Amino acid sequence: MPAILSSFGTSRLLRALLTIIPCGVLAAAVLAAEDVPFLLVGSAALWLRGEITSVADADAVIEPGEHNARCLREALAGIAVGPVPSVSRLVGGSVVSVMTAYGKVDCMLERGRQDWDRLRHGAGFLSIVGVPVLVAASADAWDLRRRYKECEDE
Repeated sequence: MPAILSSFGTSRLLRALLTIIPCGVLAAAVLAAEDVPFLLVGSAALWLRGEITSVADADAVIEPGEHNARCLREALAGIAVGPVPSVSRLVGGSVVSVMTAYGKVDCMLERGRQDWDRLRHGAGFLSIVGVPVLVAASADAWDLRRRYKECEDE
């Protein structure tokens, strides 16, 4: 069981958390509790920054590096409800989506390689159920959304 819920232990508590915390935000907290080096962007980051938005998943920009991909894979192996991507796919991929017990996680790999330093500069830690999660600045999250989401919609 992931460290974040080891002291909780019940599905009843998880259901209660999901009534106040969107599943994408909770999924990010679980990854952070498992020491995955990432930064949260997308709707979950905007929600945490106080923006009014619906949250469907966690968009996690993974810090570049093979070691970080290994950390991600290990954490995903413990919470995935389906297949877990290989380390080579995580190292070389662009975006990898994984369904977890806490909701869908979109791992932004290419964007991490391209944008990590810029995004990290403006990001800050916010607490989710007592777990510090690195969250992009609102302006950076909106910028990524405009650049990538609009391209997908065309």
